[in-house]
Amino acid sequence: MPHSGCSPIPAARWAPSVADPTGTHVTVSYFAAIADAVGCRTESFDLADATVAALRTAIEQRHGARAGALAQLCTVLSGDDMLRESHARIGATVDLLPPFAGG
Repeated sequence: MPHSGCSPIPAARWAPSVADPTGTHVTVSYFAAIADAVGCRTESFDLADATVAALRTAIEQRHGARAGALAQLCTVLSGDDMLRESHARIGATVDLLPPFAGG
């Protein structure tokens, strides 16, 4: 069941982000398996610390262990930066990308 803060995302949306060290409001767009796990395409979080680790923790707290485990496997796209390190700072708008198969 989608969280009440979730909303559908248009198929062809792209919005680059810039890290804002003073801001804590982060909008996340989900793709593929992580979108299925959380039950929505986009939602927002207010984070005390805008890092990859804080975002992953917030996802698990809001959506449960399954979504949290999948979030641990995801790459975070923040602007033009692909982030995996827990300590990495994130921008105000990020995309969460699970591992993809294919070639």
